[in-house]
Amino acid sequence: MGLKAYPAIRDVPDELDHVILAIPAPLTPKLMHECVAAGVKSVTIFTAGFSETGDAEGTRLEQEILEIARQGSVRVIGPNCLGVHCPVAGISLDDTVPRVSGPVGFLSQSGGNARDLVVASADRRVFFSKGVSLGNALDLNESDFLEYLTDDNGTDIIAAYIEGLKQPQRFYRALRAACARKPVIILKGGKTLSGAGAVASHTGALAGSRAIWDTLCLQTGAIQVDHFHDWIDVLMTFVHMKPPNGRRVGIIGMGGGASVLAADECEEAGLAVPAFPETVRQELLKFTPRVGVGLRNPVDSATSVYFDPNSLARTVKAVADWDGVDILFVVLPAIIGTKIGPQILTAHIKGLAESARDFAKPVAIILRTAAQSESERVAREVRGECLEAGFPAYDSIDSAARAVNALISYHLPQKRG
Repeated sequence: MGLKAYPAIRDVPDELDHVILAIPAPLTPKLMHECVAAGVKSVTIFTAGFSETGDAEGTRLEQEILEIARQGSVRVIGPNCLGVHCPVAGISLDDTVPRVSGPVGFLSQSGGNARDLVVASADRRVFFSKGVSLGNALDLNESDFLEYLTDDNGTDIIAAYIEGLKQPQRFYRALRAACARKPVIILKGGKTLSGAGAVASHTGALAGSRAIWDTLCLQTGAIQVDHFHDWIDVLMTFVHMKPPNGRRVGIIGMGGGASVLAADECEEAGLAVPAFPETVRQELLKFTPRVGVGLRNPVDSATSVYFDPNSLARTVKAVADWDGVDILFVVLPAIIGTKIGPQILTAHIKGLAESARDFAKPVAIILRTAAQSESERVAREVRGECLEAGFPAYDSIDSAARAVNALISYHLPQKRG
């Protein structure tokens, strides 16, 4: 592959800062001895087949490696991990993930989840300063990396995937200190009995009690998410949205039934959906047909409004001008992009961006697809345009509501629902 290769560590003429071990588990002690002799500072052990197997031999090998490493003050990441992601240094989890720097740091006890996090976040223009897949955490553990990211000036937001804790009391102190300075968004694996069993065979960790974990997050101020897609949506929200001043949302959508569900989903997520006063309704009626619409909140507007970017922008502006809402949810039906082309959605986004200059309230866009494959393709196509215009874009009202509520809960803790 055009890369210089050496038969052994001792044959490398240069000083080595970091070594990645990707050889069969039984051979790792010998290579670790060579790393100690060469003065290597740190090692990532990519190799699996250690304590996560549940076998006594795997556990014994781990301890042997740790004892060797400590003889030479070598720090160990892993085993059973993908290691370090640091775009500014040219180091990445693998060649499938983007090497673009951003404000988010991450730590993950899963290599696959770490890689998926970086890839999925890039689609929402969320990029990472530094991160690590730490696997079994034989030496350096989740507390070490959380403390590091807390002090890292290049990291404004911390994402964490946690299965179990090596040092629970230390992690509690580290998490409390981190949350006092930066938002920490955590996805916890192993909260069910089945999940806890999978954790034991994945990283050899003990998953712990769900009630204790929930209390830990509540006491420290950590933001806990329940699903991977929520993890991504919350990160996108923190990166791309200015915090609203409160929880009152104005929803501009299309379809009576969809509007009912939208109101339910927002309130279930902790947001409020206040009814518009007569002044707002009268303003909307100046350019909205009276038949087949609902102007209470959500706005169940006429189909003609959605084919006219100017009318939609006026609708959003009329709602935003009322001081009874703190944030706008605008639903764009991606299916119209499949009928007459995605340029209609682009025109809507441009019109919303121009209208938003006249008010200070944040706007979230929901690209409604009805789970139709062509609509989903169009939604993916225009998501980047939403983000470029300053609007985070979501796949559903409920995902937007949960993410926005998390943002508000962090910045306005006295108003937590």
